[in-house]
Amino acid sequence: MRVRSFLPLVVAGAALWYVRSVYRFRDPVRLPRVGPGEVLSPADGTVSFVRRVQGAQADGVNVAGLLNVPEAADGWLIGILVGPLDAHYVYQPVAGQVARVTHRAAPVNVPLLGAGAAAGFLAGRVSDLLGARGTLENDRLTSVTVTPFGDVTVTLVAPGAGLRVTAYQQAGDAGRAGFKAAFLEEGGLVLLHLPAAFTPVVGVGERVLGAHTVAARADN
Repeated sequence: MRVRSFLPLVVAGAALWYVRSVYRFRDPVRLPRVGPGEVLSPADGTVSFVRRVQGAQADGVNVAGLLNVPEAADGWLIGILVGPLDAHYVYQPVAGQVARVTHRAAPVNVPLLGAGAAAGFLAGRVSDLLGARGTLENDRLTSVTVTPFGDVTVTLVAPGAGLRVTAYQQAGDAGRAGFKAAFLEEGGLVLLHLPAAFTPVVGVGERVLGAHTVAARADN
């Protein structure tokens, strides 16, 4: 009887070990196909929010500070939550020269999701994280790519335990759409800022695949 009573704990422990030690490090094969004026999703995950940026603000949030850049042009801001079961690679969303890669550390990192929101996320309910404390304050790594349509910015926000990221790019590199840009060991929130020349084609709650799902297209 005692063996049977401990069996669920053993199975749960083994599953947790597999997710933490093996599954999150998987490297799915992606063959990026990007058309003219298309922006690929920079990560696997769930779209948490899609907001218009005007006057460097999105729903009262200072977008330049959020992205850790000197200024933020009018356009769009998309947030993608990378969960524990998502692939943790981050991909270059567009082709262009990488103008800057910067890191901003936070004195304290807090969870992006509270207990209730985390349970809801696992049950398929998405939370709007734009104004969350962790989104505004946690560690972040930012990459800015220069394109003919304007600068495209990807910012990786720590999930709460600090930003554990391996970056594969540096300023001056020639970014290629769909190629690996970083690895987020613990997941987190991926912010994609697009200039006004683009229009998002993904919506809140949608599941996206990095280097595969088209997240936005340039207006003709």
